[in-house]
Amino acid sequence: MATIACLHAARSNIVLFEEALQALDYDEVQLLHCVQSELLTQAAEAGEVTPDIEAAVSHILDELCQQADAVIVTCTTLGVVALDPKRFSKPVIRVDAALAKAASHYHGAVLVLCTAHSTLAATTRLFEAFIPGSRLAVELIPRAWAFFNQGDMDGYHREIAHYIRDRHECALGCIVLAQSSMAGAAKQINTTLAVLTGPETSLQAALEAIL
Repeated sequence: MATIACLHAARSNIVLFEEALQALDYDEVQLLHCVQSELLTQAAEAGEVTPDIEAAVSHILDELCQQADAVIVTCTTLGVVALDPKRFSKPVIRVDAALAKAASHYHGAVLVLCTAHSTLAATTRLFEAFIPGSRLAVELIPRAWAFFNQGDMDGYHREIAHYIRDRHECALGCIVLAQSSMAGAAKQINTTLAVLTGPETSLQAALEAIL
């Protein structure tokens, strides 16, 4: 039985990753969940991932590598700590890096959506490393994060879907929901385009790394 550890900043992401694993239909894989919401709160308050936060995340990742065959950092803000996955003893996958790599294979423009301002700059830099700027648009959905902070996940996902529905039409190759918490909105998005979500994409990357 292979084990994939998930470092979350939100407990609500646990069910998203469990559902994604079920959809991928791998019977010999189990998930180990670690939730560190206070680290995301500290990063949001500081406006960045401080050296103290980075050290704490690195220590947690080292511990998870001892317990699992691969680790996914499911929080895009905290994922910057895993810029160099080679420093860890096991494969460490950033959810946004997995998304960027997958999106780079699509033709046409790529629309990347975020809801947390704290992750916007890091997400933009990461996707620019995979996709030319002429094909890339990274946007913040302005009102969605307030729903998330209130614990209103239905409202959060509706706001994401409404933003895509009301956005100015342009030719796109795919849509990326950059934060794991956004995955539930995919079911409400009425489009023929591919909609990439963090849980499924990063799990697939982790499975490829260990199987």
